[in-house]
Amino acid sequence: MPDRRHHHHHHHYYRDRDRYAYHAGEPGPGPNRHRLRRNTQRGKVAGVSAGLADYFDWNVNVLRCAWILAAIFFFPLPLIAYGVLAIVMKPARNDDPVYQSADEERFWRTFSARPAATVSALKHRFRALDERIAQMERAVTSSEYDLRRQFRDLERGA
Repeated sequence: MPDRRHHHHHHHYYRDRDRYAYHAGEPGPGPNRHRLRRNTQRGKVAGVSAGLADYFDWNVNVLRCAWILAAIFFFPLPLIAYGVLAIVMKPARNDDPVYQSADEERFWRTFSARPAATVSALKHRFRALDERIAQMERAVTSSEYDLRRQFRDLERGA
């Protein structure tokens, strides 16, 4: 006998096309604007090396040398991989978002390359904030704070 319980699909993901990614390179939920794109302006062949260097914050000349060496020693696989990347990676656009600060760019580059490290750093920052809030709560709820407030009110003539 078939199971007639309600089977819940997340159809709202398909209705909210503006909020969810459907293809590689399209922004998904959240503010991360760091995208892997070919940089055709800085590129020599198709902009693949320049795009990879931009994304991972590598030296583009070192990456190009690595491609050449890989092509010499492992022919033809690196050339095939480069061709596939040239087809798959979308070219950079003029309307691609620009970061508002160096800190924002550093955060999103780190998040894209090493998400676990970013999450760990965020946990550390939130723990420190939580401890500061706890200290403020202890200070505000202490009897000394109430006594100081009463003296202050007496000094003002309230």
